[in-house]
This record gives sequence, C-alpha cells and structure tokens, in this order.
Amino acid sequence: MKKIGLNILTALLIFSFSSCQEDLEIWDSETLEYSGRFIVDLLSEDMNDVYVRGEEIMIYNTSDNIENEVWIDDHGNIFPLKSKFIFSGNSSSFKSNVDDFAQLTYNNIMSTEDVPSPAPTAAGQTTTVDEQWYVKAAILEGKILPKAATTVGGNEVDSLYMKVKLYSGVATFKSYEIPESMRQDPEKAEFKWKFESATHDATLDETYVLSGHRYSGMPEDR
Repeated sequence: MKKIGLNILTALLIFSFSSCQEDLEIWDSETLEYSGRFIVDLLSEDMNDVYVRGEEIMIYNTSDNIENEVWIDDHGNIFPLKSKFIFSGNSSSFKSNVDDFAQLTYNNIMSTEDVPSPAPTAAGQTTTVDEQWYVKAAILEGKILPKAATTVGGNEVDSLYMKVKLYSGVATFKSYEIPESMRQDPEKAEFKWKFESATHDATLDETYVLSGHRYSGMPEDR
C-alpha cells in the first residue's frame, strides 16, 4: 500500500510540474528582462537633488507581448505616469525609439482624466487646459543591470536607471453623456469631460531620473 501511494504521489508531482511548465510557456513574456516591480527614488536630471524616495513602479509587457514594448506604471504616486514605451537596444542599455512629441503615445491617465469644473452642460462641448502636465513621456536613457544593487536587507538584486523626459502642453477635453446606469439620478442627464488631444508646449518639459532596484520580495527588505 505504501509503494502504491508513493507511485501515485510521484505521478501527481510529475503531472503538476509538467502543467506548470506548460503554463510558463503559454504566458512567457517577450520583455522578461525589463518586467517586474522596482523600488525607485526620483531625482533631478543631474542627480543632485532627490524629490521622492522609495516609491514602487512596475514595468510589464503590453497585450501584444512584443519585444522591447512595455508599460511603465508608477501607480500615480510619482508623476503620475502610465505610458506605453517602445525601446531600441536591450535591457542593459535602452531608450525610447523616438522622442518626438507627435510620435509618442499619450500617457494613459489622459484617457480617463476629467476636468473637475466647470462641468459641461451637454455632449460634444469642448474646453482646454493651458498647462496640462505629463501628457506624454520618453525614456532618454535606461539600463537594468543584473545583481548590480544591494537592498537594505543585504540581498543582491538588479539595479534600474532611467532618465525620463515628460512632455506637457495645452490639452483639449470633449464632453460626453454619462450612461444612465452610472448617473446619480437615472432620469437626469449628466455630462463629463474626457481628454481628446494635446498640443505640445516645450517650455513645460521636465526631465528626471528614476534610480533604484528590482523588488526582492524578501521580508528583510520591506
């Protein structure tokens, strides 16, 4: 009986391991060298001033899962920033393949950001914001170096360095009617502003450095 039980257990372990291997192949990321959670400081471009310490950002592949194409998301705790980037180079030395405003993708927060006031009174109205910050972004320099950083708990982890250029300008918002199911009073029409487009104002551009390391997940580093 013990031998039979052992054989069954062994078979189950092999099956489980094979299943896990298959899942890894199915969900394999083309941007694995970039992807993960990172703990970073926000510094001035010359790295002489520190503005934010110990915030988390995430880098992960897009739904297309294309090599050198990633999302960078700071969870709204730094800029905020949630943009798609297309890199040239590799994880040890990379940058955005373009830095021209017209060719960059919009920061994803712009797709849902509402202008608080004055509220629109009908659908199809437009309004502008002269200083809309962080409309787009580009990585001017970047590198992720394996085991080049040491955490507070003494663990070796990958280091991260990115010089980020943030583009701002004049944003246009267009009003839309809120669906009945989302209104406070379903019988009363309500309207909100939604980001439509932006015109670049180079005088508002800012450049910063994000410097830190990959999150280790170890208790001593928290």
